[in-house]
Formats: sequence, structure tokens, C-alpha cells
Amino acid sequence: MEKIKFNLTLRKLIMEIKIGILIILLSVSSAFAGKSYSQIAKVSLDMKNKTLEQVIDKIEKQSEFYFVFNRNQIDVNRIVDIQVDNQLIADVLPQLFKDTGVNYAVFDRKILLTTDPIDREMRGITGDFKYKPDDQQQVVTGKVTDSQSGEPMPGVNVVVKGATIGTITDSNGNFSLNVPDRNATLVFSFIGYTVQEVPLGGRATLNVSLVSETIGLEEVVVVGYGTQKKVSVTGAVSTVDNKKLQARPVSNVQQALQGLVPNLNIFVSNSGGEPGATMDMNIRGLQTFSGSTSPYILVDGIPMAINDIDPNDIENISVLKDAASSAIYGARAAYGVILITTKSGKYSKTGDVKVNYTTNFALAKPLNFPKMVGTLEFAYAMNDAAKNNGMAPWYNDDALARLKANIEKPGSAPVMYGKPDGLTWDIGAMGLGAADNTDWRSILFKDFAFHQRHNLSASGGTEKINYYLSAGYYNEQGLLRYGDEYYNQYNFDGKVNAKATRWLDIEVYTKYKKNDSDFPWQKDMGRGRIYDMWTKLKPTMPAKYPGTDIWTSESRIGEWQAQREHNTGNQLNISPRFVITPLKGWTTNLELNYQLNSNSRTYTAKMYYWVAPNGNIMPAYSREQTRYSPAINTNQYLSPTIYSTYKRSFGKHNMSVMAGYQNEQYKYFNLSSDAYYLLSDAIPSVSTAVGTKTVEDGKGQWATESYFGRLNYNYDEKYFFETNIRRDGSSRFKPGEQWGTFPSASVGWVISKENFFPLKGLINFLKFRGSYGSLGNQNVSNYLYIPTMSASLSQWLFNDLQLWTVGAPNLTSINLTWEKVSTFDAGLDISLLKNHLSATFDWYQSLTTDLVGPGQALPSLLGTSVPRENSGEIRTRGWDLHITWKQSLGDFYYELTGILSDNLSVVMQYNNPTNILTTYYKGMHLGEVWGFKLAGLFQSAEDITNWGINQNYIWAAQWNPGDPKYIDLNGDKKIDIGTNTLGDSGDKTIIGNESPRYMYGFNARAAWKGFDFSMQIQGIGKQDLYITEMYNGNVFRGPAQGPMHACVFEGQLDYWRDDTSPLGANPNAYYPKPYSIYTGQNDKAYGWPTDRYLQNGAFMRVKNVQLGYTIPAVITNKVNISSLKIYISGENLLTWKKLRVLDPEQVKGNNGDGKIYPLSQIYSMGLNITF
Repeated sequence: MEKIKFNLTLRKLIMEIKIGILIILLSVSSAFAGKSYSQIAKVSLDMKNKTLEQVIDKIEKQSEFYFVFNRNQIDVNRIVDIQVDNQLIADVLPQLFKDTGVNYAVFDRKILLTTDPIDREMRGITGDFKYKPDDQQQVVTGKVTDSQSGEPMPGVNVVVKGATIGTITDSNGNFSLNVPDRNATLVFSFIGYTVQEVPLGGRATLNVSLVSETIGLEEVVVVGYGTQKKVSVTGAVSTVDNKKLQARPVSNVQQALQGLVPNLNIFVSNSGGEPGATMDMNIRGLQTFSGSTSPYILVDGIPMAINDIDPNDIENISVLKDAASSAIYGARAAYGVILITTKSGKYSKTGDVKVNYTTNFALAKPLNFPKMVGTLEFAYAMNDAAKNNGMAPWYNDDALARLKANIEKPGSAPVMYGKPDGLTWDIGAMGLGAADNTDWRSILFKDFAFHQRHNLSASGGTEKINYYLSAGYYNEQGLLRYGDEYYNQYNFDGKVNAKATRWLDIEVYTKYKKNDSDFPWQKDMGRGRIYDMWTKLKPTMPAKYPGTDIWTSESRIGEWQAQREHNTGNQLNISPRFVITPLKGWTTNLELNYQLNSNSRTYTAKMYYWVAPNGNIMPAYSREQTRYSPAINTNQYLSPTIYSTYKRSFGKHNMSVMAGYQNEQYKYFNLSSDAYYLLSDAIPSVSTAVGTKTVEDGKGQWATESYFGRLNYNYDEKYFFETNIRRDGSSRFKPGEQWGTFPSASVGWVISKENFFPLKGLINFLKFRGSYGSLGNQNVSNYLYIPTMSASLSQWLFNDLQLWTVGAPNLTSINLTWEKVSTFDAGLDISLLKNHLSATFDWYQSLTTDLVGPGQALPSLLGTSVPRENSGEIRTRGWDLHITWKQSLGDFYYELTGILSDNLSVVMQYNNPTNILTTYYKGMHLGEVWGFKLAGLFQSAEDITNWGINQNYIWAAQWNPGDPKYIDLNGDKKIDIGTNTLGDSGDKTIIGNESPRYMYGFNARAAWKGFDFSMQIQGIGKQDLYITEMYNGNVFRGPAQGPMHACVFEGQLDYWRDDTSPLGANPNAYYPKPYSIYTGQNDKAYGWPTDRYLQNGAFMRVKNVQLGYTIPAVITNKVNISSLKIYISGENLLTWKKLRVLDPEQVKGNNGDGKIYPLSQIYSMGLNITF
């Protein structure tokens, strides 16, 4: 050991200066180093009644540490007792020098001991520094327990607020932490429990009880124009916090919400799984005949599309499901409201700044995309269909021989021949009769597509101002291997709040979103036609022309590369706000929301080529058909809002009153052009086109004006009453019909607070709720009450001139007004078993009246269509259930959540005096499928003769073995539809309902010692699917359609055939005998809905599984990181379904034939780091 002896001489001064220089140099070097020796070296001591000098000697002998001190300051003869086992030096020194006045600093292997104050600036030079000034630093010890059970809680994070100093509690819930300031604030956090901040106030011992989030009655819930305690909410409101959203690294908010909120129904839209696709959603089912039933979405009070924001910026989401909760928003909220609150900064005395960075990288592959059968099986099936139709086989003996040769040895036989003219190929539609062995799935689709998301945010504040700034980027590459597509989205979110005076707060919210995308596009057909082509390509069709590198025209790959759709969008939201608090309890909010959207779209069709049999490279179309079609549209939204709230309590009486005013103005403009005959593909533009050019534009506007108010009262947070009223005026209706008044009321009773409540030991909380409210719907087209005339170019010549004509206007209803939705809701909230188990249940009935529909029938001599009127009515009944179990077992925490919901809508009124079944009728359940019942398939000619039922209505010509048997329900020995009315439907009957029923979700979360796991399952319990009218081109029909559309995917070989088929006989088949014709004989099975081919749309899907690990704070704090989490995740991992061929999420509504962009199975990894 080095002993440094000083006298009060110049030598002492020089030595101390040298030591100071040494400290500075070591400090600076350590600031740029990785982990120092002192951060990894550990010592063990078991010494009793020993001098400090002996202890120091022991430490130096078993380590590389080197003590530097002044003997005149340090009493090395002091007797000490110390017992430590394999501990860091930073944990040993506080025990050696507790209450001695000795300060110390550690620089790698050097340890300085002194009684002089150590300059605090030294802390900024080195992260490997321990100091203990007598007047501030102290060791704080304590214990953390569960507030309900009193049991100790291991693994709780304990962090000094505003610093990177922290620890975690041990197995007994105890902690010990060096804090730099006796007045610091400690932050205690554990998954499933409410974060608690506790000021020390000079205390050295601190015991804390954490409250489970299950209890959460003091939790604040965002409602219309304000917030309420969760215990005070009397409407049907569901909430989602950012923890649940972050459990799924998805591309947008809609995907993150799937399966989290009961009766928030989110389905795949017509866009399918293409990059940047949005989804369809509704709250509590369809409640109208037509038009949108999407909820009204507000982000920080600004109307926006739900996917316009970065999921990482969301703090919480409130879903307002009943009319009482939504009534405050009036005519914009007829079908529910989703309130999204984004993250904000926090006021702070210390000016703390928190920087967070999240990133996610993902690989996606097509999910449940149909796989073609083997090429030879395909050829046999197509020949069977041709034979059944009395046609020559598509694949003759020569083609089959060449096909077999190419399957065994690729390229050993010609794949196709040219016709004698040398200009065309001798093959059928989409490659029928060719002899290649092409795996189109692997050619068209990548093995994996790359996705990435990044978000960087900074938040903080002082006592006067706080802020949150965030920038996000999302990139999604498409699944197409050729004609590659992508979607990019950029987000910026800025929120600044300032306390201008004691009574005035000023807030400024700024949001900006930019997106751009690029997709293949088929001229005059759009993107949907491309998805249709995927199912038509025959596996015998070669991908490229023989001996060339040019794609065959049937593959459409050249077309996808030459014809593109590019979209760009910009959205800016600016919202200055003023919060005035002149008196305690009285707050007035003034807001101005401004939104500007500017979007552009271009379609470009350039030249591409194919190869003729004679070797000539031919253009796919003439130069005159090349095209450039740009379009722009802009819209502006401006809404000033003012509302004032007064809250007051009188003993146990609590009351609040709110009143406000809102005005909305919306203007839009669009301009589009078509220009043909591009002079150059390199510079596509309107100005470089010399062919036909056209221009169209459109513009419009609407406005609303509203007055609203709310009254809340509760007694002792036991009895609750709330009433809302809103009066709306809308420009979309004719003068005199523009205003509507929409009231609501709700009550609540916390019966568990009653003295007489007998189950207090079992039930911790029980509240009954009831509400009734009425809302209007102004989401209809503009100017419906104004007669319009259409102009068109006449097809007739007058004096050799083609003249413009104007058609007579349709009649309009002079009394067209609001559609109205009235809802009754009864619910309960319960928490029991020490708040481990909680549940919410709601039953509701909604009545939508004055629905816009056809008017009363008028004489045909009227000469025009009957004007529409408010004549329809729909009743929707349903329920939703949300159950959660949360529990901590030592340092293991788990949470299980289940949701289940159902709804069914019935037509109560509709102008259909004859009750014809081709439209709505009174008593109809929305989604009904009317059709015939089948008794199987005919097996022989004798079977057909013995059947004895006339099926000529279905098909008037010959019936064959393998065709379906129709059941005669009305006993008249023939199959027909009668008059196709409710009273006379012949043999038609209700065979199913396409409305989804019993939608459910299951979520599990668990955490243990830094590890966390989550899993989400989502599905539909019951749904019948008739795959979009079974028209020709439907994937479900397989080979039973025209040659252009014919396909044979796995499972579709199970069709009826006799023993003449090379595939062998199959008399017990599921599918009927196929015919190679567009309609005709295939209509025997597919011309009408039948129960045999009605599909089961129920499914269960593992939507997400995630495993993460949070690096312990005792490690990350040493490198100035507050928290660091890494994770891996999988999306759409497993699916259980009974639906044949198609994916159950891709056959809803207009997507019924499955011809949309496939969904993806996604594997990802990411990290979340906070400084």
C-alpha cells in the first residue's frame, strides 16, 4: 500500500495539485471509455474488529484497486466491522465510511479518500464517480409491498427521478439506494401497478405500497371535452393505454386495436394487406342501410383518420360506445367516437429531459395465400372439365407428354408452339395447353418483404413550460417480387404547454404527416385487376418467352413494371389553445383547429413488349395508348371551439357544469387530367403527351354550427347522474330542416359502497350503470335536396354536329333530414377477489330511425325515379363483455384478458310493400342469405330419374351424375322461387347469415425479472359466407368456370368424377362435377346460394406473440440509460379455420372472392431505449 505523508509545506500543496490533475485526467479518460475496472471488479470481506488500514490492505491484495489519501485527514486506525460477499467497490465504500465525514471518488483502479468537499462538477466529467458530500448524499433504504395483500414485492424498479440512478427490490421487497440529494424524488414502478413518485423530504427510510392497476378507480378517463375519474363514468366507455398498444409492433393503430376492445369491430378492407392499407371498422355493428358506420375519430380533439398518427405517440385511447357518451359530439358521432390522446411533456422543477428511441425491423411473407396443385394434376382437372362440357381436352397427348418431360427435366421439351402465321402462340387462355412447369407463387411473391419503423421523441419541462416532440418514419415494402411496391409514412408531433400567468395556460399542438406510395396499376382497370390476375395464371404457362428474357404477356409482370400508380399525401394540423382559470374550479378552453390536406395521384402507362413466335419483339399496345393521368385534391378544415367547465364540491356533493360552442367549416377541391400518346416514356407528363387530353374538376363545402352542454352530479362517489345535450345545425340539409337537438342522460350506482352490501369481503367494487341518448347523423352526401342535371355528349348528329344534351333532373325530397340513432345501455363494472378479477358488461339496444331510403311507389307515368325520403328503421341489439385477471406472485406478474361481443340488426321499417326478397323488408335480419338446400350429388342416371323433382328452374337442359340435388321444401315436386317474396319464396329459404357473431379476443401478459411475454388471440365465433355470388372468376369454384378464370388450388381436386378420369373416381366428393364454361352448366351448383356451399367463416388466429427483455436498471443507469428493452415478435402466426381455400379475414363484403392483396405473416425484432 502506498502511504503518502504530507506536512503543511509547499510539498503538500504540490502533491495535492498532482493528485487533482490525476483525478481530472482519469475522469476525462473514463468518460470516453467503456466499462471501467471498478464497474466489474468485486471484492469479498469478512473482517471484525479490524483497523481501517487492515481493511484497505485486504482490498488492495485481492484486487487492483489503489487507495490515495492524506493520513492527516483519514483515521486509518479506526476499528471497523465489515462483511461483504462478491460486491462491487461502489457498494463496499458506503459501508466503510458511513457517518465518518469521509468523501470518496473512484477512478477506474484509483480510489481517492478525503474529508474535503469533492467538486460536484467532477460528476459531469466521469460516469464512474461516487461522491458523498455530508450535507446532501445519503443511503435510502426501504421496503415495497402490495397495497392489498401487504406482501413484499420483489423486482420493483426504484429510480431517482431526473437521474440515471436506480436499483430493484430484492426477493423480500427491500431496497438500498445512494441518492445524491436528501430531497430527491424516488419513482417506483412495476408492471401491472400504478407508478408512484415519493419525495424523500430528508428521510433515510422509506416504505411504499404499490396499488394494482386493476383497482384503478382514481384513473382518469378521457371523455368528450374533458376527463372523468373512472369511478364516475356512467356511459359505455372502454379505454386502451399505450402499454397495450406497444405490445404489438404493427404498421398502424387499427391493427394494434384489433381484439382489444369488445364490439370495436375491425375488418380487412378492399385494400387487403397491401402496403399502407387501412381497415374497415365499426362500433357495435352495422346500423344503417348504406353509407359509412365508421366512428368519429378525434386525435387531441382534432378530427383525423386513425392511421394518420404514429402508434408510438399515443398515450391512451377512449372508445365511446353508447349515445350517452357520444352525445356531446352530436351529429358527427352517430356511430360512436374514438378519442386518442397523444403523449405530452410534464412540468418539472429540475428541467428534466427524456429522450426515447424505438425501432422495429420486420420480415413479412404472404399469409394463407392459395397454393396451386401439382402441374400435372392441374392439367388433368382442366381436361376433366372440358370433357364434362363436351369439348376437346385443353391438354392433348402431345402437351401432356411435353409437360411430363419438363416436370422430370426442366427445359427438355418445348413449352409452347407458335401458330403458322408466326404472329401468335398456339395456347389457350392464360397458358392453357402450354407445357411448362411454373411455380407462379414463388415468381410473383418474394420470400420476405422488409418493414421498418423508427420513432425518436424528446419530452420534458420546467416549472413554467413542458413539451413533447416526436418524429416517426415507417416503411413497408410490398410482397410482389416484380412491379415492386412500397408505402412510406413520416410523422411529426409537437406539443408545447406554457403557464403564461397564474390563470392562463397556452398550448400549441402541431401535427404533420407525409406519405408516399407506389403500386403497379393496370390501365383502365386499376389495382384490383392485378390481384385478379394472380388466380388466373396457369402453372403450364411459361414465365418468359422461349429463348428470351422478356416476360410473357399473360404473366402481366411487364405490364406491372410499365404501368404505375404513385400517391403522395401531406397533412398539417395546427391547434393553438388557451386555458383560462379565473377562479378555483372554473376553467375555460378556447381552441382553434386547422387542418390542411394536400394529395396527389398519378397513373402512368408506358410501353412494354412481348415476343411473337417468329422472334419479333412486339409492343403490347400502340404508342397512342400510353397515358399519363395526374390528379390533385386539397381540403381545408377550420373549427373554432370554446367550452367552459365549473366544478364544485359541497361536503359529499360533487357537481360540474360544462357549456360550449363549436363551428366547423370544410372546403375541398380536386382537379384531374388524362393525357394520351406520350412522346417519351422517360418524361411522362401532360405537356409531353400529344394525344387526347381531358380535364375534370370538382369542389364543394359543408359547415356545421353547434351548442352543447353537460351536467354531472355525484353524491359521495356513490350515486351518479349525467346529462348531455347538443344542438347541431348542418348545411347538408335544406333550410328549415338543418337543425336538430340531441339529448342524453345516464345514471350510476356504486352499490358496493352501501353499508348494507353483504359481499364486501368478496366484491371490492360493484357499479350499475344505465343510459339513454339520441344522436343525429349528418354524414350524408352534400346537396341531396337540390335537383341536379347531368350533361353528356349526344350520340346523334344534328347538321353534322355532335351536340351536348342536358337530362331532366330527378325529383328530390323536400323534407329530407337527419337520420337519428337512439340507444339504451345497461351495464355493470365489478372488481372482486382483492381486485385480482375485474369485469365490465353492457347490454344495449340502438334504434336508427329516419333512415334515407326509397320513397312511396308512384305511378310509372311519372317518368323519373321516386325521390328518396326518411322512411327506414333498424333496431340493433347486442352485448359486450370484458374480463381481466391480474396477479403478482413474488417477482412474477401475469395478466389475462378476454373480450366477447355480439350484435344483431333487424329491419323494423322499409318501403317494400310487396316484401320482395331482392331488397330490404320489415323483419329482415341484416346479413341474411337466402338460398336452396341440397341433398348431395347425383351418382348415376338412375339416381337422376328416381329423384322425381323438376329442377328445370335451375337448369333447363340435361342433368348429369355429379350435379347437385335440390330439396323441394314446399312439396310441389319442382324447384323454383315462387314470386320471390316473403310470402311466396318457393323453395328458397334462409340458409345462413353473413353478419359476424361472437367476436372475441384473448390477451395474456407476463413479466418475470426483466423478461416479459405477451400473446394475443382474436377471432369470430360464427359467420356464414356465401363467397360473393359464386360468379365466374370466383376462386372458390376452382376448375368449374370458364378457361380464363379456371384455377385448381389445394383442396379443389375434391370434385365429383367417375373412373374415366386419370385422377381416379371420386363419388363422395365435396365439389360438384366441373364444366369448362363461363356460366351454363356450372350454374347448376353455383347459380344460386346453397347450404352445401355456404362456408363457415368462423376462425381463431394467434395475432401476435412477443417476448422481450428489459436490461436491469442497475446496469443501464451506469451508462446513463434509463431503460432499455429488446424484443422479438410474430404476427399472424397460427390460424384455425374451416373455410376452404381462402383466408377468413379476406372474404368480407366486397372482398368475398378473396381477390385482394394477401395479408402477411410477420416476424420482427426491435428495441425501446430511453435516456
